[in-house]
Amino acid sequence: MFVTATSKENPRKTKQKTARGRPRDTSKNKAIINAASRLFLEKGFDGTSMDDIAKRAGVSKQTVYSHFACKEVLCSEAISLAVKRYSPDTALENVEEHSLEADLRAVCDKFARLLLGDDSVAMANLLVTSAPKGLEFAKIYWNAGPQAMHGKLQEFLQHWIDQGALSIGNTSKAADLLSTLLKGKVHFLRSIGLIDTISEKQIQENVEDTVKIFLKLYGT
Repeated sequence: MFVTATSKENPRKTKQKTARGRPRDTSKNKAIINAASRLFLEKGFDGTSMDDIAKRAGVSKQTVYSHFACKEVLCSEAISLAVKRYSPDTALENVEEHSLEADLRAVCDKFARLLLGDDSVAMANLLVTSAPKGLEFAKIYWNAGPQAMHGKLQEFLQHWIDQGALSIGNTSKAADLLSTLLKGKVHFLRSIGLIDTISEKQIQENVEDTVKIFLKLYGT
């Protein structure tokens, strides 16, 4: 679920200020998020300290705290960054001519790359192995990641319901189905180690199958 922060992300935060009113160093902010993202995947939430993050990011512990009040806030921000990068709004930016099928395909393609990406698979495995002790981390992950993306998908579906192109009684269940279809069996096979990678062909097949099934079920 985690992604690497880049200079293109969060352009509105270039003038973000710290609690003391000084301009925030965005390069350090990105370095901290990137370091935390990798460490959470490597060592888990409980196994990662703010000292570890500071060392990996090449900054002082004080600098980490000047950007993020606590580890929970930092973790939530790192996950939220992934949601923004793979959200329907981002997916639709590259669609030249908007239609239900074109937009749905773009959203599914972007979402599939998040669901089937190495980091997402690693995160799912980490959450399973850390349960039940890792409940705090699981709650942060759920609220900032899957739950937030679920809401974005519902908003996307509601737009096309309002346009009269989709007939859906429960957008929450429809969004759940969309996620399940996109994962297919390859997500489970990857999670248990029976396949090492998920190919571009497999991703595209999942996307196309999902679009066809979804439109057949809900298209007007």
